[in-house]
Amino acid sequence: MFGKPLKMAGGFLLGAVLIAAGFLVQLVCGPVDWEWIAFPFNIILLFVLLAVLAVMFAFKDRVGFFGWAGSSHAAVPAFAWALVMTIGMGLIAQIPEKGWLGSMTTFWPFVLTYVWLTIVVGLAALERIPRLFTTWRVLPSLLLHLGFFITLVSASLGSADKQTVDMTITEGESQTEAVREDGTSVSTGLSIHLNDFIMETYPSGMPKRFASDVVVKGHSGKEVPAVIDVNKPIKVDGWKIYQYDYDSKAGTESRISVLQLVKDPWLPFVYAGIFMILAGAFLMLFTGFNKEDVK
Repeated sequence: MFGKPLKMAGGFLLGAVLIAAGFLVQLVCGPVDWEWIAFPFNIILLFVLLAVLAVMFAFKDRVGFFGWAGSSHAAVPAFAWALVMTIGMGLIAQIPEKGWLGSMTTFWPFVLTYVWLTIVVGLAALERIPRLFTTWRVLPSLLLHLGFFITLVSASLGSADKQTVDMTITEGESQTEAVREDGTSVSTGLSIHLNDFIMETYPSGMPKRFASDVVVKGHSGKEVPAVIDVNKPIKVDGWKIYQYDYDSKAGTESRISVLQLVKDPWLPFVYAGIFMILAGAFLMLFTGFNKEDVK
């Protein structure tokens, strides 16, 4: 099916099959629940993915499908199907209450399309690593593929580990507990004391600036004094702390600050992948397009 006669057509056919299979899984099992891949299961899945890629690469000369999966004949349709899904997500309002298409990141056809794209990009990166020892001109392409692979894996497997919680503090008091979107409380491991809630207004009385003068105590016990402004967060023990809200009913007399705390342990890997993509694209300006990358 995936030999020379079909080549790229086989890729488009496989993409269609994955989308159809995704619809079937969606009907039987419901949407993807990303919560179940939180640490440590995402690490296990990462090793499984790397093992699958290693086996496919090792036997690419013996199994035709494996060799084809690492070629442009598989990559172009995989990117095309992923682009279609991404455009669909952009055109359709992402409101879960609207149905399957209102939450594309939990829609099985979308997820399976990107899983296949990740495998294809991973194999393409592996194809280029040995060539790097014979010619440096393959480096831009390697950086592009490897960076894209790292970005895809980190953004997907790390999504369940991301935490976004709100912490409400009254002036003169300290707080360690925060609240998730579903209303459940969680211990942040931080103790934040609110010295003063700062409110500046325009002559009309409209808020001009609101900020929190705080002291944050982390795991080490070290106290970090800071003023947290809107769009000027601070980072302590992996948490990014943003000025989020205040007691709007009290207005300028508010003594309550609402901080938003975000922790995303996989974000540095996403940034690393994006940096590699940009570096690869920049280097390609000088090396030009390598015809050996199209097989």
